[in-house]
Amino acid sequence: MLLSVIIPVYKSEKYIRHTLQSIFGQAFDRSAVEVIVVNDGTPDNSMEIVREFAARELGIQIIEQENRGLSAARNAGLVRATGKYIWFVDSDDWIEDGFLEKALPLIREDDTDVFLFRIREHRESDGKIVLERKLLGNEIRETDFLELLQAKIDFTPVQLFLIRKELMDAHQLKFVEGIVHEDMEFAPRMLAFAKKIKTVPWFHYNYLWRESGSLTSSPTNRQKRIESLFRIIDLHRELSKNITNQRNARAMETVMFWLYRKVYNFASLDEFDTMAGNSKGRLGEMKTLVRKNLFYRATSMMFIHRMMFLVSPRWPKKSNKVL
Repeated sequence: MLLSVIIPVYKSEKYIRHTLQSIFGQAFDRSAVEVIVVNDGTPDNSMEIVREFAARELGIQIIEQENRGLSAARNAGLVRATGKYIWFVDSDDWIEDGFLEKALPLIREDDTDVFLFRIREHRESDGKIVLERKLLGNEIRETDFLELLQAKIDFTPVQLFLIRKELMDAHQLKFVEGIVHEDMEFAPRMLAFAKKIKTVPWFHYNYLWRESGSLTSSPTNRQKRIESLFRIIDLHRELSKNITNQRNARAMETVMFWLYRKVYNFASLDEFDTMAGNSKGRLGEMKTLVRKNLFYRATSMMFIHRMMFLVSPRWPKKSNKVL
């Protein structure tokens, strides 16, 4: 088996038919691909649609579990997967037509740990393409995590990647349960362990921006978002202690800065203090990371705000400035 496609399903009745049709409507070697659908206790009719496809497509496996969240569903799929490479696909997105026919020969002949492709992002309200992700030029090329960050290549969502299963098994890579923004924890850890990364300038995935209804768009989920970002920072700090590759260690510093910046810009000052634990210690660590990443994705005004942060860490927050 060359490729395991893992699709968690929860409240996806509106989208899952399109997702599955985008896969099985393509011409590709059916014996080389398995599609593992994880029913995460969905209460709607999503699984009736999945079973309709499973009745006529031999490549679909179904895992049933109680609702435990996206991370647990992906982890359940990983346990079942037998492919040389793993691809996580969400049940409201769709894959690019013709991609599988091109990708299977590529991954059959290569032992790269991680392949990184291009994504188109679509707005749900009108279907308009709002972003086409860039990569490192127009040729397939080898790179590393730090170069990706320096080139302003995003490391989320995890759907960007085809990941060699041997890499995941060797480092026991799985998703942390009980948090949101799980891709921000998983992807940097995976890339830091990867010895060989290749960017492939093919569009392979269409990501649906849902203006409402997603977990991270819910106002009631605000506290969990902030707590999750702090937990992810703590997990990355522990990981960084064991990274011997200096470029990957530098990449993880940039990731931690990016995460601190995200939670600092998102949270109010009171929320930051309340949920940070030792807020003084957090601000001290953040200050060190800001100093090392002054120019990372910075406009001229952001650079000024970061300099002011180094002088007085609470000033940008009180002045409603973005780092």
